[in-house]
Amino acid sequence: MTHIEIYTIGGRKYKYEVTNFRTGNKVKHKKKYLGAVEPINRKLNKKGGRKAKLKVRKLSTEESVFVKKSLRHSGSYVKDRARIIELSSEGKTIKQICEILKTDKKKVGRIINLFNEEGIKVFERKKNPGRPKRITQEERAKIISYLNTEPSKLGLHFNNWSRNKLAQFAKQNNIKISPSQIGRIIKKEEIKYKTKRSKMYSTDKNFLKNIRD
Repeated sequence: MTHIEIYTIGGRKYKYEVTNFRTGNKVKHKKKYLGAVEPINRKLNKKGGRKAKLKVRKLSTEESVFVKKSLRHSGSYVKDRARIIELSSEGKTIKQICEILKTDKKKVGRIINLFNEEGIKVFERKKNPGRPKRITQEERAKIISYLNTEPSKLGLHFNNWSRNKLAQFAKQNNIKISPSQIGRIIKKEEIKYKTKRSKMYSTDKNFLKNIRD
């Protein structure tokens, strides 16, 4: 004998076909899953329809020509973007594009969205703003001022600057700068400073070791 039973699991109702049969003196039941009573609907968009798949908008004649030309570009940056746009315009889904080009979903989606908003500007590589300057103009002026001043006049125990010494002195005056940055300032400003150490003598055997940087 067969009948339908409904079970509630995790707050949702599911249908099962239950068949009863006798084995000796015992009655056994065999269940067959038939599905949910109320199937889950696919994700809907705000207007009530199914969520539209992301794809490039219809290309203008100019854009179509530009994309085809970009497919032969020597740079991978332009060529990869052109390939994504071409495949999407041919009806390929993001998943299919990722499988063909061996790339990630986020990248494909981002490029399609950018093309839909900006058109062929998506092929322009944005300029890198570059590394921000670590010191202000005021701090730079102080470094130049130090270079043009004898260390002894600043209360230091040596007569000539080195990049390491100046970097340490600047740090003591709350200016964070590396020896290589100081070198670039010297080169740009064409500052000449003495680096040769005068001959010094002492009976202390550790004297030379103590005066090294």
